[in-house]
Amino acid sequence: MHSRFRVIETTRMDDGIKQYRVVDLVEGGSASKHGVFKSRMEAEAVCSLLNSEHPRQSGVGRTSLSL
Repeated sequence: MHSRFRVIETTRMDDGIKQYRVVDLVEGGSASKHGVFKSRMEAEAVCSLLNSEHPRQSGVGRTSLSL
């Protein structure tokens, strides 16, 4: 079983600064919904918490993520 939430790295186009976002692979939606982080460690902590609160149910397919 795979995790429902995952951290992705994004780069701001205007200044090239890297940011980290937590995305929901089941419901999709805005990649900023759970916050935008400067530190990957912060994003991973939020991701871990969300995965423990909302485990992926078996039989739920993976949605495509378009960025």
